[in-house]
Amino acid sequence: MQIYDAAELQHCVASEFNGYGVCDVLAIDNLDAIVGQREWEALFYQVINRCRDGDYRFLFALSDKPDDLNTCLNDFRSRLQWGLLLQLPSGGEAEIRTILRRRATLLGIELSADVISYLLNHYPRDLAAQMAILRQLDETSLARQRKITIPLVKTALRNHPG
Repeated sequence: MQIYDAAELQHCVASEFNGYGVCDVLAIDNLDAIVGQREWEALFYQVINRCRDGDYRFLFALSDKPDDLNTCLNDFRSRLQWGLLLQLPSGGEAEIRTILRRRATLLGIELSADVISYLLNHYPRDLAAQMAILRQLDETSLARQRKITIPLVKTALRNHPG
């Protein structure tokens, strides 16, 4: 299984992406991050075609329904609707806390309950926004070689809309 975040992939050249060549399952989170980028849409159009041919299985996550995406390629949007589509319910605060803590642990970060409470009280409570904030805090923490504390959060997110 190969797992990628399209929000990170979009900063690369689409023609160099070959993460699906030797896997049985390809999973892409935030696939809507590449929407509007013709080269990436064309690449994932081909990925879905190869999946339909039985080369591997393809799982992806989007924030919106495929019909609501403003794609460059209509064929790409239609391919996103070929398989089984599931709409997952938004998590409540308890679920977001648990997911934040688990994701932080996977990144090697210790997030205190106070920091998580601060994030949920001062920034959007949706999971995608919190994950983006966590990535930014991870980068800042690594760059400054400091633990993530509320003062570090305030400094790192000073210009973040909250």
